[in-house]
Amino acid sequence: MTVLAPPLPRSPAMIKNRKYSLASTLWISCVLAVAGAALLGERAAAQQQPSRLLFLTHAGLYKHTSLGPAELAVTSWGQRAGFEVTTLQGYQQDAESLDLSIISADYLAQFDGVMMMTNGNLPLTDSQKSALINFVNDGGGFVGVHCAALTLYNTPEFGEMLGGYFRQAIQQNHVFVLNVEDTNHPATRMLGDSWPIVDELYLYGTAPWRADRPEENVDVLFGNQIPIGFSRDRVHVLLSIDTGKTDLGGLDGVQAGGDYPQSWYQDFGEGRSFYTSLGHRDDIWSNDPVFRAHVTGGIRWALGLEEG
Repeated sequence: MTVLAPPLPRSPAMIKNRKYSLASTLWISCVLAVAGAALLGERAAAQQQPSRLLFLTHAGLYKHTSLGPAELAVTSWGQRAGFEVTTLQGYQQDAESLDLSIISADYLAQFDGVMMMTNGNLPLTDSQKSALINFVNDGGGFVGVHCAALTLYNTPEFGEMLGGYFRQAIQQNHVFVLNVEDTNHPATRMLGDSWPIVDELYLYGTAPWRADRPEENVDVLFGNQIPIGFSRDRVHVLLSIDTGKTDLGGLDGVQAGGDYPQSWYQDFGEGRSFYTSLGHRDDIWSNDPVFRAHVTGGIRWALGLEEG
C-alpha cells in the first residue's frame, strides 16, 4: 500500500557543533542552490510515467525510530522525483512476528526497484531470498539505507549485492565531515568536495569471519558473524570519512588516515545497487534538503532514471 506524507519543512538541519557552524552555513548556502536545481529536475521527472519502488522497513534486531519518518519522506519525495513508493509498514511489526510472506518473484516483478531499511536475519525462505537477489541481478534496482547493512548475515549473496556488512556503529550526534569521492554521481553531485553532517555512521567488516580469529569481523552489537568483507574492488565509493577534517576525539575505531567508506554504488549483474550509511536520525528525513537530494539521487540512479 502507498503511504502519503505531509509536506516537508523547508529549513535544513542545523549543524550543532559551534566549531563548524559558520563554515556549515556558508556550505549549505552553496549546496542549496544545487539541490534546488535538482528539485526542478524532480518536477520534470514526475510528469513522466513513474517507476515503482518497494520500500521495506522490517526490523528483526533493533527498531530505529527513523523508520516511520523514512517511509513518509521517501513516499513524498517520489511524487516529485519520478517514482511511486509502495510500503508494507514493516516497522510496525514486532521483531518476533515479522511477516514477509508476500515476497516472491511474481510480487517483485511489478516493481522497478527495492529499497531496504531493514535489519536482522529476516524470515525469508531460500526461495524468497533467491527471488530478491535475482530481481536485482536480472535488472532491478536496489537501495540500501543505514541499517540495511545489518540484514541477512546468513545470506552472503545479499552482502555482495549491498556491498558489505555492519561491524560497528560510530558515535551518534557527532559532526562528521565526509569526503565526496565522486562529484558526478546523482547521489553526490550536489555536495561539492565535502559534506559536514551530524548522524550515526558505521564501520564495516573487512574480511569473512574466521574460527581462528573469533573476535574479528563480528557484528559487535548482536554477534553476527560477517560472511564477506567490504572491498573497494567490488564497489565505487561515493562518500568516506575525512579524518583530517573530522574531530576524531571519542570516535572508537576511527584513526587518522584510515579508510572509512559510508556510501557506494555498483552494478550487480544487470541491475544497480546503491547504499548509504546515513539516515539514523529522525529529523534528517524531514528537514534536511541536502540529505533528501543525496538519497533521491541514489534512488533515481538505482532505478535507471539517471546516469552517473
